[in-house]
Amino acid sequence: MAEVSADTVRFSGEELDLAQLFKAYGLDWTPEVGHYVLDQSELIKCESPFQDRVFFILDLKHFLRRSETIENLKERVCWLPTWEQMRQLLREHDVSDQTVVEHLELTQAIGRGTERLELYRLFEERLTGGSM
Repeated sequence: MAEVSADTVRFSGEELDLAQLFKAYGLDWTPEVGHYVLDQSELIKCESPFQDRVFFILDLKHFLRRSETIENLKERVCWLPTWEQMRQLLREHDVSDQTVVEHLELTQAIGRGTERLELYRLFEERLTGGSM
């Protein structure tokens, strides 16, 4: 697993908004080690090493001690998929790799450094029935 650095992991405001929208749309997920989450209810009392209220699940038991159950944890935090997790979600929702490549090229995401944001946008289009 690659080293996690607080200096290199930042989610844009739009990514945070879209992730919360995915949750509101009912995107089902199971909290696991390796997931980033937005603490929407101040479940975690310490300061985040990443950005305000964004945490990395390194020890799931730590989060469960605070939330008591997986269901309560899912209610109180919002999953922030990584680039790799977003690609998997897109595949699971029948968005082809070719569609992803075309979208990233069209939006010039690689040159702008906005690949993950564009994957979030593409996924939101998929969830809402927008054109791809």
